[in-house]
Amino acid sequence: MSQILEQLEINQTFFIQFILFGVFFFVLSELYLKPFQRLIEKRQQKLTDDLQGSAELLKSVESKLAEYEKALAHARSEASKQYETQLAEIRALQETEISKVKDQVKKEYLEASKVLQAERTKVEAELKAQVETLSDSIVNKVLAGN
Repeated sequence: MSQILEQLEINQTFFIQFILFGVFFFVLSELYLKPFQRLIEKRQQKLTDDLQGSAELLKSVESKLAEYEKALAHARSEASKQYETQLAEIRALQETEISKVKDQVKKEYLEASKVLQAERTKVEAELKAQVETLSDSIVNKVLAGN
């Protein structure tokens, strides 16, 4: 074995350097590599947490959007029902008012018709009286003139 080591030109300093390198590597890894490794792990954990949080937030937003759309649809439905109800009430009120106005017009028409009939009867009676008076006058003149 010593011949192989001599042939490779490896002596005791190589082993000392190898051990020093191992100790140096261990010390550096504890002082420098571990903090960087922890920093990378923290960053990875933060990214994972942020991704989870954003996924949960997205789900929350989607559920709120669904609730909003449902509430909007319900409000539209209610508004439509109220509109139809009010429209039906207005139409019923309109029909009632039109019926009242028709009845009033009919009543006024009948009253006007009665008044006109009474006037007609009165005018006919006056004309009859005037015709009789005129005919009596003509008869008296014709008889007196003969």
